Amino acid sequence: MGNRVEPIRSKKKIGEIKEMLLQKRKWRDYTLFVCGINFGLRIGDLLRLKIKDVVNSDREIKNSFEIIEQKTGKRNTIKINQSARKAIELLLEKTLVERKLGNYVIHNTYDYSKSISRVQAYKLVRKWCRKVKIVEKAIGTHTLRKTWGYHAHQEGISISIIQAKYKHESVKTTHHYLGIEEKAVNAAYNKVNL
Repeated sequence: MGNRVEPIRSKKKIGEIKEMLLQKRKWRDYTLFVCGINFGLRIGDLLRLKIKDVVNSDREIKNSFEIIEQKTGKRNTIKINQSARKAIELLLEKTLVERKLGNYVIHNTYDYSKSISRVQAYKLVRKWCRKVKIVEKAIGTHTLRKTWGYHAHQEGISISIIQAKYKHESVKTTHHYLGIEEKAVNAAYNKVNL
């Protein structure tokens, strides 16, 4: 299932989803979306994040945090970039989630000590994409993770760096994961004509 979903390729659509969630004052959902597309984590790891993972003992947002990935058991250091920092700041400012450091970042609206389910996250991502008319059929929670990789690649980030970020065993896996086809590789050979 994970490899069949598509990233959100349009930065305009990403902006539309952010704006929609901010206008509706959906702070948790905004944080789920923004951290999802910026952290590049699998949904299970994203939903496991607690306030204490992203906020230090002085109640300041950390620059980065470390997790052990559920699926792979590998250690992963996640940088909290400006977009993710803004989302977390809004969440902490606009909700009561921070009262206990053990509360979940992507919390259940009625009980901050519980996370939302994968199914709920899936439904939210699908709903947001439908509202901004993203037409890819294969949209799911993994769309958030893939969106980071897709845009990193579009920005010229080396495939080996993206591979390291995703903890993939081979560059071939990362190519497949991002949907980089053989014709794109061949087009690169035509561009670099020394």
